Amino acid sequence: MERPAFRKPRQLFDTVVRPSHVTFDDGRSERRNFPWAHYVEARWDYAEPDTLKVEIGDWLVVVRGFNLAALFLAIEDHTLVRLRAQPDLAKDREHGADTFATEIRFLKAPNLKRRGQIELELGLE
Repeated sequence: MERPAFRKPRQLFDTVVRPSHVTFDDGRSERRNFPWAHYVEARWDYAEPDTLKVEIGDWLVVVRGFNLAALFLAIEDHTLVRLRAQPDLAKDREHGADTFATEIRFLKAPNLKRRGQIELELGLE
């Protein structure tokens, strides 16, 4: 009987120490490069464990994928330098434990005032 080969899960994205920018590639038509200096926030909702939302500059980058904890940590630590969507990996059982993106979408970030943020006048002069 053949034994299944166990391997360490891979992180299919690139990181470096203190990158000045991050590149997101949708794997189909567009690759975008953003400076980390324009990073606003990353959200990973418990209700959507296969989706990360990264607001950077005027853009909301929506990343769908598998096992996203390591990717969220790389974003949180500002070490992510490159991520490319690889939708074909989702069909391959061999990659079930790996961390990778299957889809990346670029949307204009919502305006904070439209999201209901209230401007406070503190009267400081």
